[in-house]
Amino acid sequence: MIRKMSFIVILSILGLSLSGIGPVLAQEAEKAEVELGMSNSTELSYVLTEGNSSTDALGFKNRFRYLWPKSRYTFRVEATKTNTADDSIAVVRSDLPEGYEIIEYSKSPDVEKYLVENRYDRSITERFFWNVGLTWDRNLDAGIVSRWIGFAGVGNVWWDREDLRFNTSYGLSYTSREEEDVDPTKEDKFPGYRFNWEYLNMWGKNTTFENNWTFNGNFSDSTDWNSDMTSSISVGINSRLALRVSLQWLYNNRPALQDLDLFVLTPEGDLIQVPDEVVQQPKKKLDTIFNTSLVISF
Repeated sequence: MIRKMSFIVILSILGLSLSGIGPVLAQEAEKAEVELGMSNSTELSYVLTEGNSSTDALGFKNRFRYLWPKSRYTFRVEATKTNTADDSIAVVRSDLPEGYEIIEYSKSPDVEKYLVENRYDRSITERFFWNVGLTWDRNLDAGIVSRWIGFAGVGNVWWDREDLRFNTSYGLSYTSREEEDVDPTKEDKFPGYRFNWEYLNMWGKNTTFENNWTFNGNFSDSTDWNSDMTSSISVGINSRLALRVSLQWLYNNRPALQDLDLFVLTPEGDLIQVPDEVVQQPKKKLDTIFNTSLVISF
């Protein structure tokens, strides 16, 4: 059901995004020159998460780009620190068929999520390019301690104007990951395939819509794939400052496992932990992250 809903959401966002292309094309505006050289944007954000963790947090993002006439280098860093957090435990109850139920309780704050990306794109023709890159991420609430993904591929440039940009890329990838609790049915290292798009559409002079999506799959296990989609709207305050809201969907079709501490519920309503006993359950497949940010650009 979640997989079907995610697919519907993706199609809806794509339809909404592309619906803004028609009016822009109808203007028959000449292609604007994209400014070459260095650019950098920094985001300071307040974050709300749902899924494996329901928390509020403080976030930081930075994207550095250097643009040459026929190539582009991108370096991206993201970090999120929780203010509040929750975790799950398993409670033994004799009146349940499976013998236990899962509840949540508060725990101390910790760092929730990191991402680092290096990517290089090089034009072959005006509408065709190749790219290569490496990403590293950590998402402890989703059970991912460390995940490296190297990739290389080719892509198409569909629009490349100052007010409208859209490109798609497709290629091969290699994943090396470490999860918090070992799942013997999953591979730690595997070759795979990768699909990515980047879409930007300016709605007037001060408002910008962006949608970025990355899909990474496993050649040897068709059920082992993950998806990362972010949609955002930015409103410029001046040439250096903007306000941005964004919604990110992180989906792991085969989520990591988690070891839940086992507790006994006494007739008096007290919880007593069972020593050296755990219940293993998969994490939730979908995490959603909502950001409100101040963007500083130069």
